[in-house]
Amino acid sequence: MRANFSECGQRFSALTAEGEELRRQWGWNGSLVGIERSPLTQISREGCYAICGAGADYYPWNDVSSTITTWILPIVGILLQAPFESNAFRRTVFAVARWVGSPIASLSYVLWNIKVSAKAALMVDMSVPFDRFPEKRTDFASIRDSMYLLLAMNQYTMKPESGLHKKEAEGLLRIVLFSRDLKLTDTDKSLRQMRRILARELREMRRRGAVPVFISTLWFLFAFALSIQAAFGDVGQNRTAHDLAMGCLLAWFPILIMASIVDRNPIAANAIKKKINTLIDHVRHALLDEQHRNNFLESFKDQPEFHVLKEKVENIAKKAEYMDEFFVEFAGQARIRWHYGAAHPILSDIERCYIAGKGRNWLADEKEARTNLVLGPVNDEGLVWFDIREYWQVASAIIIVGGSCGGAFILSFFTPTVGLGCRSGGYVIFFTISLGLLIVEMIVWLVLSSYQPQLVTRTATYLHNNATFDQWGYDAQHEWSHIKRRASSLLRATQNWCIRLVISIVILYPWNDKAEMAEKVEGSIDILLKRFRAMDARKRWEWFFFRPMEAFNSVWLMYIITAQTIGSYKTCDCVTSGWGGAGGYLDFVVQDIATTKWVYVYWVSGTLVASVVMGLSMIYITVEWCQQSFLSTEIYVDALNGLRRTRTYRRFTYIFRAISRLVMRYTLDIASDLAYRAKIIRKPQDTLLWHKEHTWNPIPKIPSDSHTPIPRSHTRGYPSFELHDFSTPMQRDGSHQSNETPAMAHSLFPPTIPRHRPRDDSDASMVRPHSSTFHRPSHDSEAFLIRRPSTAHPHDSTRYNESAIVDDDMWHGSDGLGSPVDLHDERPTFRPLLAIEGMGGMQSRQGYTRANSDPGSPPTQDGLGIQYINPGAATSPSEESRR
Repeated sequence: MRANFSECGQRFSALTAEGEELRRQWGWNGSLVGIERSPLTQISREGCYAICGAGADYYPWNDVSSTITTWILPIVGILLQAPFESNAFRRTVFAVARWVGSPIASLSYVLWNIKVSAKAALMVDMSVPFDRFPEKRTDFASIRDSMYLLLAMNQYTMKPESGLHKKEAEGLLRIVLFSRDLKLTDTDKSLRQMRRILARELREMRRRGAVPVFISTLWFLFAFALSIQAAFGDVGQNRTAHDLAMGCLLAWFPILIMASIVDRNPIAANAIKKKINTLIDHVRHALLDEQHRNNFLESFKDQPEFHVLKEKVENIAKKAEYMDEFFVEFAGQARIRWHYGAAHPILSDIERCYIAGKGRNWLADEKEARTNLVLGPVNDEGLVWFDIREYWQVASAIIIVGGSCGGAFILSFFTPTVGLGCRSGGYVIFFTISLGLLIVEMIVWLVLSSYQPQLVTRTATYLHNNATFDQWGYDAQHEWSHIKRRASSLLRATQNWCIRLVISIVILYPWNDKAEMAEKVEGSIDILLKRFRAMDARKRWEWFFFRPMEAFNSVWLMYIITAQTIGSYKTCDCVTSGWGGAGGYLDFVVQDIATTKWVYVYWVSGTLVASVVMGLSMIYITVEWCQQSFLSTEIYVDALNGLRRTRTYRRFTYIFRAISRLVMRYTLDIASDLAYRAKIIRKPQDTLLWHKEHTWNPIPKIPSDSHTPIPRSHTRGYPSFELHDFSTPMQRDGSHQSNETPAMAHSLFPPTIPRHRPRDDSDASMVRPHSSTFHRPSHDSEAFLIRRPSTAHPHDSTRYNESAIVDDDMWHGSDGLGSPVDLHDERPTFRPLLAIEGMGGMQSRQGYTRANSDPGSPPTQDGLGIQYINPGAATSPSEESRR
């Protein structure tokens, strides 16, 4: 039966015999908190049940619709901006349950990924001087691509077999990401070109949506501001205070969705995984080829520790055979528990071995830098280890969710009736389950992980060496084995009994063939049991503890929101706030409008706690997104503009970071050093810090085999278009066929080309003209009816940037700016030729394939089909016949 507290209050407070009898029987005579005693309006919980009933006094539709438009719709709008996967409904449901049901653990993973990507962006920024912004085909651009690929790899789980070869797995990825001298066996492109193509496609396939997320967040903030205005505009209205408490409770949710902008997932996660694995397979096959491996090692022969480097490469090559399908499953945005990623170990190792010591401009000596990045020291744990600094992100996640729930708790707890009730108790339950899931998740990882922290290993060794503890351990292990045997037999008997029970229940239905149905049910149960036995301990914890608890916590949060929206909390049990032993009474006047002097103080305190936590978190995420976005920006010019703004921001805010570093030097650094001396943690990590100035200015090394610059010539070549027959398959060296990679890393999908990006002029000359004057031939008979665009519309000479152009084969790729002419050919006289085999005029194109000039796909071996022919050079008979 629905309650009506207004009618109950009138009956209880009436100055009649009935009212007097009700007050004598059910009046409250106990202690009060925060309000004055009033016998006419204060009733006990038992009296409330007796007079008003056990039902709820639901809000009218006007109040319900106001809450829906103010809070529910903004929350749904933010949820729709979450980084869902395409065509993966089941995984999406599990991901939403994890984000909502375990927000502290989810935020911990996402914030750690943001920290890792910030480290990668800082390394790219610090690789060149402060005032230098190199052009596209430079070492800087190559490092930018490598770091972006590393962050994409960080979102995938690794093959368990790869984790067994700790150092070799990291060494393989470092060769994939940073090497430039390894020649690939199953493609004509260099490793640098493969990385550039893959990085470009990953940027094109990266999920957009930063603006919608920001708009949805602003909508939530606007609703939050409206609730604050409604609550404090009419101080004492309890319903508006409880609505504001619901907004405070959900303040962590837009923070989680905003953080997903920085840790953004691709549009097609499986397609990206295939592309990354294909690139790794190219490198694996090259290392397995002895000739290519030896040629790769020759590039390091001048290094003082060449024999050590050679041994590392040989070990990587031996284990590379077992590292196929390196990355397995998409795990971005905390989708998978205990996912650490490959980025942080690699960044920490290259930071410690080279980058941190050099500081800004660490890429000045490119050969030395790449040698250390590729074959520098590797930590003993490889790609699986835990950094103590990750506890900062865990603590931050606890503060974010705890601050949100704490602000809501203060508002509801101190709004009369003061005490732990349905609202404040519900917030406590949600936060407690979230925190408990995080703690259990960390304990399960600590116990079941192959990596053991130094403190645990050292403690276990000490106990094992102690005779007393060792004997206790032996006895405990023997007893545990005995318990397991008895429990196993008991579980087996219970399992058989349950199977027979299920079959008995099923055959109660009048099936046509009960025996056949019983066999089907028994077979299905056997399949489920086999799957359960095949699960490892982590999977069992995930399926039978974490996912049910996360689902329960998600449902609990939805119940809190629904109950507050429709008024289900307006029951005698909830309004009397008797969960914690206090309360137990109801004041019919104060339960709607609180008139005490302390209400304003408590409401301001709760609102400030939630607002400050939410505001600071959003500012941090926005700043990180702005500082890291140049890594993922698709258009290179826009990326440099973003880097320029980032450097300007860092320069003006440097004083604040300097102060924080000074404080940490005399607090946290001392504590870290003491923990290291006590062997609680590993050696403190060398850290790269941002600064404007640089001291690393090595003398440029001029290679002995450098090419002589080509003198400029005022005579320009004319193009001839040659049609090639590609009907027969391309033949490769027999030694390479065993290591063929069927998938190409550059074109699983057609490229996305924004309308504002200028297309490359595929019919323009690749040789830059050196004169703005068109030279007319001496005889009209030698004039051509069709001239090149670069001849008819000459361009100015390109001004080269001070940063060296380092591409191995500059005309590969749709955005290349190089010449298909051999740069060693200095003969200046060129004559055009329209090379069409077998006839002097146009013929049918049947049987031929045009040269590939689509952006995003590599050109053929002959470039874009444009060939320059020197009349002074010797010609073959076939060429003479074509003339």
